Amino acid sequence: MAGLMHCVPDEDDPAGIVATVLRAVPSGSYLALSQPAADINATGMARAASVMDQLMPVKITYRTREQVARFFAGTELLEPGLVSAPLWRPLPDGDTTARSVWAGVGRKP
Repeated sequence: MAGLMHCVPDEDDPAGIVATVLRAVPSGSYLALSQPAADINATGMARAASVMDQLMPVKITYRTREQVARFFAGTELLEPGLVSAPLWRPLPDGDTTARSVWAGVGRKP
């Protein structure tokens, strides 16, 4: 679900969608998810959201770390946990372009 959940507005119950998928997969499956952050560089992200909403036909939903953490309910988060995306696999050149994105991987027990 990397690069997907920002297309699902809150009124469509994104946590319920993720929970449905997790119920359908067997134990030992992994949930990989990323989500544009509402609470990393909040001012900059609010400006970006405003521009993106004007340019794109589908509104992007930005979420806080707490909101994204709910998607991982019922999974065991792998290290380094739910963190800014570059902390998962830092690029050798130090590029942090995706730093305003939450990312995590959880394993269904």
